[in-house]
Amino acid sequence: MSYIKKYPNGFIDRWGNYRSRGSGDSSPVIGKSGPRPELRTLIYGVGINDVMIAEFSTSKMARTWRGIIRRTGKRDPNMYTYETYKDCTLDPIWYKLSAFKEWVEQWDDYENKEIDKDILIPGNKHYGPDTCLMVRRVVNLWFKPHAGLTGGLPRGVSWNTAWKRGKSPNPYRAQINPIETGKRTALGSYATIEEASTVFESARKEQLKILMETETDLKVKNAIMEHVFK
Repeated sequence: MSYIKKYPNGFIDRWGNYRSRGSGDSSPVIGKSGPRPELRTLIYGVGINDVMIAEFSTSKMARTWRGIIRRTGKRDPNMYTYETYKDCTLDPIWYKLSAFKEWVEQWDDYENKEIDKDILIPGNKHYGPDTCLMVRRVVNLWFKPHAGLTGGLPRGVSWNTAWKRGKSPNPYRAQINPIETGKRTALGSYATIEEASTVFESARKEQLKILMETETDLKVKNAIMEHVFK
């Protein structure tokens, strides 16, 4: 078998496997942390997994990083149908997993938080260290973009089924899931979409106040405050 001396401490065989010795060794230096960075395949053509920690590639943080790369830059055609991720972009600094890891680990209790791109900049389509936050799951849920799953109606507004049955004069209703109970709560029925939406947005701001009061991260707290008092 032929080997090529390509790295200071090892060889590459004809199949592209890295080995510590040129012959007679069936155990390439790859191990649980995976192959050396220069031997790893790029993630969606751009992502560089340069974190050499055992089994880190299967961690929650690494999965989150791969997911962000996947849904940005039109790299995965399967994501085109999601309006939430349409035209999303990624800061090149996060092409390296090590840079993303360093940013995430600046946040307190980051293991129990999720990345959010919508709080700092409403309507934001860019993932990066200056446009995203790490937030509690409950916070993330309240700021997820409205996916338009209610027949094109605004967030918190739906068709009134009683109106469809001829038992109500108002075709629209507003509803919300309060933080305290998590159960859908009716906010009344209304003659116009605008009325129903106004009632919902008012109730939503009250919920955001609760989030703001219970938030311990000052940057996240200030970002929520902008939405409450705008």
